[in-house]
Amino acid sequence: MMNFLHEVSVAYGHKLATEIQERAAKREQEALEAESNNDEVNNKNGDATNKTDKTSELEGTHKLSDEEKEKLSGREAKEKAEDKYGDIPDHIRRMLERLEEMKEELDLVKQEVAQLNAKTDHNDEAQKAYFDSRNQYFMQLQIHYFDMIESVKDAMKEAGITDMSILIKAIA
Repeated sequence: MMNFLHEVSVAYGHKLATEIQERAAKREQEALEAESNNDEVNNKNGDATNKTDKTSELEGTHKLSDEEKEKLSGREAKEKAEDKYGDIPDHIRRMLERLEEMKEELDLVKQEVAQLNAKTDHNDEAQKAYFDSRNQYFMQLQIHYFDMIESVKDAMKEAGITDMSILIKAIA
C-alpha cells in the first residue's frame, strides 16, 4: 500500500511539473506574440498608447528566469541522479542501476497483471493461461529483484560500504 501511495505521489508530482512547464511556455509564447504585435502597431502608427495597453494586459504575469527554466527542465535532477552513487565501485554501481531497471520493469508488469486480472474471463482457458503466465513471470521477477537486493547488500559489505542509504535510494 505504501508503495502504491509513493507511486501516486511521484506521478502527481510529475503531472504538476509538466503542467507548470506547459503554462510557462504558453505565457512566454503569449508575451512574445504581444511584444511582436506591439512592434507592428508602433511601426505602423508610431503611437505609444497601444504599447501601454498591451503591456498592461501582461502585468502581473511572471516570466521564468533561466535558472527557473533550468530547474523545471529536470536536467539538474538528471545530473544528480547520475551521480547519486558517488564514489562507489563500478560493479556495485552497475548492480544498483540494474536494480532500478528491474524496479521499473516490476512496476510495468504489475500494472499489466492488474489490468489482465480485471478484464480476464477466468472461465476462458486461453485468457486464464495467459494471465497465469504473466502473473508467474511477475512473481519470478519479484523473487529475482529481492535476490538482487541481497547481492547488492553483500557486495557493499565486501567493499566496506556501511552506508546502506545508497541501496535504499535505488529501491525507493
